[in-house]
Amino acid sequence: MLPGGLAIMNAALSELKIDGMSIATGAMRQGILYDMLGRFHHHDMRDLTVSQFMQRYHADSKQARRVGALALELHRQFRGDRKVDEHAQQFIAWAAKLHEIGISVAYSGYNRHSAYIIQNADMPGFSRMEQQELSLLVLAHRRSLRKIHGQLENKVDWDSVMALRLAALIHRSRGDIAPPEIRARIKGQNYRLKLDHAWLESNPLTVAALREEIQEWASIGFGLEIKALDDIEFGSDPALAGQ
Repeated sequence: MLPGGLAIMNAALSELKIDGMSIATGAMRQGILYDMLGRFHHHDMRDLTVSQFMQRYHADSKQARRVGALALELHRQFRGDRKVDEHAQQFIAWAAKLHEIGISVAYSGYNRHSAYIIQNADMPGFSRMEQQELSLLVLAHRRSLRKIHGQLENKVDWDSVMALRLAALIHRSRGDIAPPEIRARIKGQNYRLKLDHAWLESNPLTVAALREEIQEWASIGFGLEIKALDDIEFGSDPALAGQ
């Protein structure tokens, strides 16, 4: 191992035309303390890393802002009267910024590509556990939920997944249009949403996607109720709704 490392160092010094080097007086503990101090003063290295990844993989910053804003709002509503989970909110914001970086590899299954990059890349400021947590959230933002069932630790994680999935789904058109007014709440393992009826009627593809989303959550034992979808399905006549 020593000869290999020496060869790499020698090549690097030669290529960069560096005449000499000295041993640093600091150690890993100093680096950890500097990182913690930066986070305390709102200079989080992780934010810089996420921004650099967005640039490197040509992520659509406008779409990331749309999805992130709605996902954070939904998550706040899911919490209800409880204190907002700042840790979850932070990871939702990062996931929204990075959820599409896998498109640079291939559009098909891009959430898997995004998750793979996040889990395996060098991401300064992030611990391996944080990268795994972020990778799972990005992986879960679309398609099958069964692939992550059993990997998430608590209810807060599922709230984050639900918020990010719904935000990405509602902004599927990628346009600068105002999302519908949404009211969201949780009762047990059931998520209940109230969406603007007129908006849904004018977005039939989104309606179809929301119906598929309801089935997806049901497959792992969660309920997702969007009452306005029933009204659209049966028409506006209340007499038909009971048939």
